[in-house]
Amino acid sequence: MEKEAEPWLDARKTICYLKRRDGAKIYCEFYDCDHAKGIVVISHGFTETAEKFREVEWMFMKAGYNVCIPDHCGHGRSYRLVDDPCLVHVDRYGRYVNDLGMAAYAASRRWKGLPLYLWAHSMGGGIGAALAASHPELFKKVILSSPMMRPLAAGLPWDGVQLVTAGFCKLGMEKSYVAGHHPYRDDETFETGNASSRPRFDFYNEKRRTEPLFQMSGASYGWLREAGRLNAYLMKHGYKSIKCPVMLFQAEDEKTVSNNEQEKFVQLVKSAGGDIRFIRVFGSKHEIYSSTNDVLESYWSEIFGFL
Repeated sequence: MEKEAEPWLDARKTICYLKRRDGAKIYCEFYDCDHAKGIVVISHGFTETAEKFREVEWMFMKAGYNVCIPDHCGHGRSYRLVDDPCLVHVDRYGRYVNDLGMAAYAASRRWKGLPLYLWAHSMGGGIGAALAASHPELFKKVILSSPMMRPLAAGLPWDGVQLVTAGFCKLGMEKSYVAGHHPYRDDETFETGNASSRPRFDFYNEKRRTEPLFQMSGASYGWLREAGRLNAYLMKHGYKSIKCPVMLFQAEDEKTVSNNEQEKFVQLVKSAGGDIRFIRVFGSKHEIYSSTNDVLESYWSEIFGFL
């Protein structure tokens, strides 16, 4: 990555700040490959940044796709709704969806005439699915990698968690850390992390350690409330409107998002006549893209075959 991929990527990178109507700025990176046959928009997960997906960018570009990747609100170099740089907060999940849509349309304008695809991970997968539902004509195909149809709640009943969360928000605590969450401590280890490849874990963890803007580490009650609302939208309405082919990857060793909700989503899309393929990735944790090479060979082969 350091000697070959990153210098190659940096030579092809353009940084842009997309301005929302309220003046807030979305940090976005555009990558031009040689002889592009399409565009891939990347939607990252909770507490992540564009910087974490350098290898994913490399893989898509080497396969002939231009890449667009924004930092979501409250993440990395994009605008934030709270002063605490470690706290991830959003006032409504639609903000994420609209911002990702802005980046996608900016990419389609930049590279006119090329088909637009989406690769989306975790929280970014839930956001991406909602965008594909609200703008069915936008993407030609969608890849959801360990998508957050609903986060796990530390073994607690989801309905109860949502009731408690709503109560805290009504008490004015929507911008407070969820119980058990806290500012960045630099104490994540490979053993407790979501990557199954140590070199891939170390690659980004070192960057995160030295850059305060990358040190998001906890959710607000407002974020958790909106995660519930996003789940409700996808499961009650959104699934009916997804018209493009979808490939959904599920991690075998999943401790972050609900695999049951992913499977329910797949069945709902199928029941509505949608074209969706489900693949369970054995030997992977939540961050399938940070698996060991033997897992990734099959993972990327499936992706490029689908595209």
